[in-house]
Amino acid sequence: MRTIGIIDIGSNSMRLVIVQISTNNSYRIIDDVKHSVRLGKDMLPNGNLHPIRMQRAIETLQFYKTLCDAIKTDSIIVVATEAIRKASNQKEFLELIYNSTGLSVRVLEGEEEAYYDYFSIANSFNMTENLIMDIGGSSTELIWMKDRKVQRMVSLPFGTISISEQLNEAKGNIFAREKTITNKLIQTYHELGWLPHGKALIGIGGSFRNIAKINKKRSFYPLEMSHNYYLSSENVQDIHRLVTNTPAHRRKDIRGLSSERSDIIWGATTAINALIMYCGISDVYVSGHGLREGVIFEEILHGLNPVKDVLDYSINNLISNINLNKNHAFHVWELCKSLFEQLKSLHELEESTLRILKTAALLHDIGINISYYDHHLHSFYIILNSQINGLSQQEVLMAAYTAASHRKDKVKIDSVHKGILQEKEIDTIHKLGVMLRISEALDRQMNKNITAVDCLIEEDRVTLKLTSTSQHELESKEALDTSGEFQKEFGKRLFVL
Repeated sequence: MRTIGIIDIGSNSMRLVIVQISTNNSYRIIDDVKHSVRLGKDMLPNGNLHPIRMQRAIETLQFYKTLCDAIKTDSIIVVATEAIRKASNQKEFLELIYNSTGLSVRVLEGEEEAYYDYFSIANSFNMTENLIMDIGGSSTELIWMKDRKVQRMVSLPFGTISISEQLNEAKGNIFAREKTITNKLIQTYHELGWLPHGKALIGIGGSFRNIAKINKKRSFYPLEMSHNYYLSSENVQDIHRLVTNTPAHRRKDIRGLSSERSDIIWGATTAINALIMYCGISDVYVSGHGLREGVIFEEILHGLNPVKDVLDYSINNLISNINLNKNHAFHVWELCKSLFEQLKSLHELEESTLRILKTAALLHDIGINISYYDHHLHSFYIILNSQINGLSQQEVLMAAYTAASHRKDKVKIDSVHKGILQEKEIDTIHKLGVMLRISEALDRQMNKNITAVDCLIEEDRVTLKLTSTSQHELESKEALDTSGEFQKEFGKRLFVL
């Protein structure tokens, strides 16, 4: 087990994440701290970092070093991006950091920063081709990912702070200023010559997460998680218009907008809106991961290739960090998969729902870590709040409800979630829940006694023929307890032999 501190010195904020990495390459975050230092703001005419900003950065790094020492980290990795990268007094500042804290800072080149962004996305999103945008305080990284590999990437020397300063300094009314800067941004994007058109955009950074929060408040979205949150391009453009039309001194009153970003959000939405227009983007996804997670995955994977299956890795990582009967969990999943395949003509569910069932089956008992009693309800909460990668937020919610169904006939869908789950999704949850409950019943002794299930589908009934290593009366009875729900969801009576 290694405990590593990773410090990201950004142009707008500084962040420390402390991660424990096990010998089996699983990991867990044990602390995460962020401070808004604005190192890239108020740069001096000679290109030097401002002394007050530097002093704030030193004080923050001393705090982070003390925290890492208290937790007894084995090592501390410190990386810096555009503000230090372009500073005329970079060498002097790095020496000051070392003399004040003992920390050595690695200043990333623009493409190195972009690569870490890519690596975090490739290991946390189940997408094969998309455009990635990381807009920081003083730089913006763009990465074109295809077949989960980098096709092209670039780091551009502008970000939320610098664009906001240009918008505030430009002449004319706010709409003329915004149009002038937007045209310059579009020209910059055009000159790259390789940006893909019509692809989904994945956004990295606090500005994207803040845009997501604003949209959640506007739409009364009930889930708190930010990773893989979806917005249409129209949602983003509506928020950009809201920010543009709101006087600077009133932007802090926009619901969902962090007060520390109220003075730079205009620069962020302007750059994002320009990219959406130029690339013809329709779909935008917000990442909860970024550069720091890219560094973590580099430490774990020791190479250039991302994990083979994002969902599998995410589930296995979660299982490795908790107390769970793995043999039972994986056997229940095998039984679920068998039922899903054999009952296709009855459930008529899309193949993609198998990933929801897999998540629910493998994690259905995770709630026991809180309490055995009502553990199916605890499983719901843990699955919903464990940031499972490779599923959409809707699919994570469906997996949580499916897992909660393994000990009850039917779990009531909370009214706050009915804006996310329509009738089709609720029907899917009920059908998957019945299959999970049967499968869990067939391994009730947790000894893999039932080795196979054959489904005989007849006109008015479905018969489950069990193959077992010994007598299976208990398992048969447990499975038959689902007969009422089975008939309701699948339209046939259930028998077990």
